[in-house]
Amino acid sequence: MKALTPSHATVLRAVDRCGTTVEAARQLHLTQSAVSKIIARSELALGVPVFDRSDGRLVLRPEAHGLMSALGHVEDEWRALRGAVGDLRSGRALPLRIASTPSIGQGLIAQAIRRLVTDYPQARIELIMGDAPTELSKGAADLGVMFSPRVTDDIALTPFAQASIIALVREDDPLARRGRVSLPELRDRRLICFDREKSPLGWLIARAHEQSGIDYAPFMTVPYSISAAHLLARQGDVILIDSLLTQAQRFEGLVRLDVTPELPITICLMTVRSRPLTRLAACFVEILLGSEKAA
Repeated sequence: MKALTPSHATVLRAVDRCGTTVEAARQLHLTQSAVSKIIARSELALGVPVFDRSDGRLVLRPEAHGLMSALGHVEDEWRALRGAVGDLRSGRALPLRIASTPSIGQGLIAQAIRRLVTDYPQARIELIMGDAPTELSKGAADLGVMFSPRVTDDIALTPFAQASIIALVREDDPLARRGRVSLPELRDRRLICFDREKSPLGWLIARAHEQSGIDYAPFMTVPYSISAAHLLARQGDVILIDSLLTQAQRFEGLVRLDVTPELPITICLMTVRSRPLTRLAACFVEILLGSEKAA
């Protein structure tokens, strides 16, 4: 004979509350005959009657009060288990934490997240704007996306997209009509850019300056491209940033210039080798890498 199941517990407790199979069936959206059969099977499995039949009602036998209390705990635990399974399937169980820079977050990551929440509308997602390798190493992020990062051996890199360094000038700047500019032509301009020691993009731009025989000495350094774009105010100033920012956002009064020779940037996905991905993170990775292959 089969043992009691959580569904049996639910029916027995409903009958105890309602006193009739008719009302219990209505509350549980079952037929009266289904409820009666479950009561009979449950009593047969237990080997003792649970209810007394009196005047068309079912009354819990005195010795079955302890059983009903235990069944309440079973039902509560089963409800918690169903909730945990639902959280796991929907992505509610743990947030997906992605560390990135604003320009990547507003473009590539935002597109992938929109697709992810179509399949997992209840998923919790946290975007972290900070140094992705550091956030990954200390366990504050599940995934990182960054331009050509410097990483430790425990972080795996997957290159998946390309961008380039571009320049931004005011629309009244004589360079604005050119469409492109070389680094030597910016030698006497005030440059807003990245720190060579703190940013992979700063290191890339500094190396390109040195290869062209130019000192790399920006008058202002910033952590992110979007910060630089909001700081250009004086005519003659030039910003060197990544091209992803202007793909995701428009800046009134500023004109984009291509930089020659081209300074390509590799965008990498970062994961921790010793830490398995959550189901939600694995789905995000598949979407992110798949969308770039399709493009």
